[in-house]
Amino acid sequence: MDSKLALLREMAEQQEYLALQQACREQLMQADFRPVQILFALSCAHLNELETAQSILSRVLGTAVSESLSLLEQQDVSAVYIAMSDYCTAELSLDRLLQQDPSNALNLARKAYCRLMQDDSRGAYKLYTESLQHDPSKVEIWLNLCLLLLANQSDNSELLCSDVTDSLDLVWSHLAQAEAQFTELQETYTEQRRESLIRQLGSVRLECWVLESKFAEAEAWLNGCLGESDYYRDNVLFYAECLFLHGKPFVAEAALLNAANQYSDEAEFYRQLAIFAYDQNRMLDGQYYQTQYDARIFNHNERWAFEQGVGVLPLVDFKDSARIRARFNRDFISTRFTSIEPQDESLNDLQPVFIIGVPFSGLSLVEQLLLCSEQVASLGVSSHFSMLVEGLNLQNRKKGSNRSYPDIVDTLSLQHLTEMAQGLQSLYDRKAPNASVVIDKCIHNICHIGLIKSVLPNAKIISVRRDPRALALSSRVAHWLKPHLSQSMTSDDNASTTVPYLVGQQLVQYNTLMTHWKSLFAASIFEVSFEELTSKGNIVASRLFDFLDVPVPKNIEQAVTRVAQYAPDDASIKWSTYKQELSLLLRAMSKKSPAPVHDMITLPEPNMLSNAYEYYQQGAYQEAEYQCKVLLHHLPDFAPALYLLGEIYLRNNLLAMGVEYLNKAIDLAPWKRQQWQQNLTKAVQLLMSQESSSKQFPATHFQCDMEAK
Repeated sequence: MDSKLALLREMAEQQEYLALQQACREQLMQADFRPVQILFALSCAHLNELETAQSILSRVLGTAVSESLSLLEQQDVSAVYIAMSDYCTAELSLDRLLQQDPSNALNLARKAYCRLMQDDSRGAYKLYTESLQHDPSKVEIWLNLCLLLLANQSDNSELLCSDVTDSLDLVWSHLAQAEAQFTELQETYTEQRRESLIRQLGSVRLECWVLESKFAEAEAWLNGCLGESDYYRDNVLFYAECLFLHGKPFVAEAALLNAANQYSDEAEFYRQLAIFAYDQNRMLDGQYYQTQYDARIFNHNERWAFEQGVGVLPLVDFKDSARIRARFNRDFISTRFTSIEPQDESLNDLQPVFIIGVPFSGLSLVEQLLLCSEQVASLGVSSHFSMLVEGLNLQNRKKGSNRSYPDIVDTLSLQHLTEMAQGLQSLYDRKAPNASVVIDKCIHNICHIGLIKSVLPNAKIISVRRDPRALALSSRVAHWLKPHLSQSMTSDDNASTTVPYLVGQQLVQYNTLMTHWKSLFAASIFEVSFEELTSKGNIVASRLFDFLDVPVPKNIEQAVTRVAQYAPDDASIKWSTYKQELSLLLRAMSKKSPAPVHDMITLPEPNMLSNAYEYYQQGAYQEAEYQCKVLLHHLPDFAPALYLLGEIYLRNNLLAMGVEYLNKAIDLAPWKRQQWQQNLTKAVQLLMSQESSSKQFPATHFQCDMEAK
């Protein structure tokens, strides 16, 4: 019977509870054996048959009066209590067992789980660590340590482990231990359990990369999963969710769209895209993604019921503001983009209008006025230009480049810009057909005005402003900003956790960028005051339509009357009553803008990497080498050029130089190792060979292929 019990306990450890229940039933039909009864109760508890589990457990404990439970039976009973979510009783049982055997790794791990379920993360972490000291083979426990640390990233890592300063480094260390143990013991797991652990290991890895903003590494790893469609899909969905939860919604959207291009029939990608869009109040985008999802669902009984309520409004991320101003300066625009003329004449008829401003400044009121004209349509809040930016970043990471927007705008040619414009027009035609003026009121577009005017020269900008004092004291603004307060906290300033201060931060950064755009595109920008809009609607409406070269519609009076209902009663407000709140606002708005950027590299011409690759393909190695060296003169750490230069040297049998450059490239872009390592290995083997001088390096293909174009 001992061997059968060992097999049953192995089923429990592998979490095969349905098979365990069936096996226990068969054993109990032959003999009413108490250890089997306990394991049967365990299977019932895990299969949500709690009444049955409780009944069996009560009978078992009744027999313990005449015959005490063995240590293994007590251990199994503690597992039943845990499965029934009775963590206090389970912990009492485990404490009795640990008094007899303090070094029992399994009991320590189970007590750790009980502590975790009772919100004692620090106690759980300590017990899990102690358990591994006695038995380091448990992959599940290493994973639990990783998950504990990841769940506490918003807190100081000292809450869990006082001797560690960087908890992410510790997560990577625990993950390496988990993977090593899994590699050694994977044959002992059932196929189902093995797949489950592989997914958990991948999830920890992806979340670490998200927290470190190492998107290139994550994307390269996901590309390695492409051959297994279900595994790839699940990992992409998890990755996108992590990105969204950690404040990277557009990176998440780009990842899902890229995955949808790989598996065009996969409905789940579009379902998640629709959810993200609705969560950001991007209704038309959400409806578009929902339509794409519905078109891919063949079983209509599985249609998803999408919620279209307003989620948490985002903050604009101004972290790249200084670099944006450095890239889109007057000299750069005059030398690169002054000659832009749409090659497609139909683009001349497209007039996009971007309404920008801080939320609750009156963006929707301006939209209401403009929509009175039949010539005007609205996309609402769109992610089009944020997606263009993330698409450019994604392309550069695929090449092995660490450069990102806005720096990489110097690689865009007029042809690239025209293709982007045509793609946007296609989107506008689908979402707003037959409209000559199309509105987009995404607040993030304040960061993209330079790119917008580069891609769509006819674009016009409407900037809406409101009295900062009214914004700082608005209950609607407070409701918007409260979820973001904890993220804005700084270690030396408690004021940063207040609504007025955060309003001031957003306004000062918005004003800094807006002043820059006005210096470049004054003729294309129209500023609207919320106060004037609601008090002098007719005058403002007339100026707005004149700015857009659209006749004032006949029904404008009705719209003006509706807008006037939102007129603030600021005249009756005694601002002095809110002296403390307004002092915080003023303090934030008086802070200096980020220091100017002096390290902005501008390549002498676009397409340099593509041109080098074209020369390389044609066998014009000298020309390709020259292009690469010009690139590296401006960007010494540009991995794609280093790799291509290494390939050129290998082709010319300069093995030592080729190996040197390939090594440099892989060190700078470790996520490309899988694609680039093959040629490096061949080169090293030839270099080490005594006959290397007489051997010609075999023909290979540059691994970046069309990615360089």
